[in-house]
Amino acid sequence: MRIMKEFTPTAVIQVTNLSSAVTSEQMRTLFSFLGEIEELRLYPPDNAPLAFSSKVCYVKFRDPSSVGVAQHLTNTVFIDRALIVVPCAEVMQPTRTVVMCNTTFDHRENTVLGKRPCLISFGS
Repeated sequence: MRIMKEFTPTAVIQVTNLSSAVTSEQMRTLFSFLGEIEELRLYPPDNAPLAFSSKVCYVKFRDPSSVGVAQHLTNTVFIDRALIVVPCAEVMQPTRTVVMCNTTFDHRENTVLGKRPCLISFGS
């Protein structure tokens, strides 16, 4: 007997291979054409004291159907690099959404580390 798990679509995308020059406002402008954005996080943030060679962005849409549309931007050159857009799994908690990702950036400590899972928290 095979048990099927119910699939809940995610409303969050991870955008990697971003230019170090990209800003949160530029990312918001780019992805707002695809659907209403509930929340956007850019790492390292615009006001980071250190320079990094690339950035990563998480966009949470109000409507999960925007994720499929956003994935079509993969390989689109933005500033000086081809974007990589993938959906991220969400884990719902009572007061916030936690996103599991697999990146080389530790968002909690703003440091570059070896590839390992990390948590991105949306909401309060």
